Parts: sequence; C-alpha cells; structure tokens
Amino acid sequence: MIMKILTRLFLLVSCVVFLAGCETTPTVKSDQTPPPKEVAFLDGDSFDSKLGDSLAFDHEEVSVKIYDKFSPNKMPPRIQQWVSHLEKNGGKIQLVEPPSESGVTAKDPFLIFSLINAIRSMLPIAEQAQSEKNYYMNTKDRDIKVMLVRNANNEVVVDKLVFVKKASELQPKR
Repeated sequence: MIMKILTRLFLLVSCVVFLAGCETTPTVKSDQTPPPKEVAFLDGDSFDSKLGDSLAFDHEEVSVKIYDKFSPNKMPPRIQQWVSHLEKNGGKIQLVEPPSESGVTAKDPFLIFSLINAIRSMLPIAEQAQSEKNYYMNTKDRDIKVMLVRNANNEVVVDKLVFVKKASELQPKR
C-alpha cells in the first residue's frame, strides 16, 4: 500500500517537474525597433544582412556610410553586387557630383561610363550571389544615389550610397 502511494507520488512529482521544465515564456518584443536608416559599410556578411533588413523595412531612404573612401571606378565587389542587383531589378543609378570650388561643375562622362561598365562586368558574379542570398531582392523598388566628394588630394571618391524608394512607390495608392 505504501509502495503504491510512493509510486503515484513519484509519478505525480515527475510529471509536474517535466511539465514545468517544458514551460517557456514567449519572447515577445513589445517595442520592436526598426532597422537603422544608416548602415556602415564593413566588408562582411553582417553588412549584407543589415542592409537587407533596412531595405526590407519601409524606410524612404537607407544610407550606406563609407569609412574607407574609394574611387567610383574601384568599388568593392560587395558594393558592386548590391548596385548591379539594383540595376538588374530596374533601379536607376544617379551620381551626385561634389560642388566644384570654382562654382562651375565640369561633367566627366567617362566617370559615369566607367562606373556603369564596372557594374555590368559584375553581373555574372551578382547572379551567382543572387541564388545564394535572398536579401538582394530588397533592391527591387529602389534607386541609388552615389554621393561623391573630393578628398584631400582633390580626387573624386564615393562618400556614401543612398538607396531611395522609386518615385512611384512614394505616391499613395488609391
């Protein structure tokens, strides 16, 4: 009789401990913060993930801050992939030139052509990356502004990239 009671008590305690161990409190973020509107460019997978999250969110503009400035002709492959996917998805590339010191802005058409050729040469690599990663799809309804500045050597370099929603996306739907 005592053995039967102890067995039932043991089973009851075991079940309670088992069920208590399985109980979890749900992790609900009541104050989910949106992804940032500015992402710093660091050449790594975390950059792709952060930029993809920011572009997927409903920000009108997402800026990419560049620490190590580079010539528009020498874009890092990771940036070239983003820009070529944007172009492949119907986005437009706009170069915003720095103001000249003399007040007259000279247009260098070769700068634009060389940038476009550099991006087009990356399309096969970009297509391979497209199959590997889905966050490039977030460039679908975006254009890009390549903000140029002059460095200390008076060379034109990329200061930042701004992914902007296309004009048709900004208009309210009726």
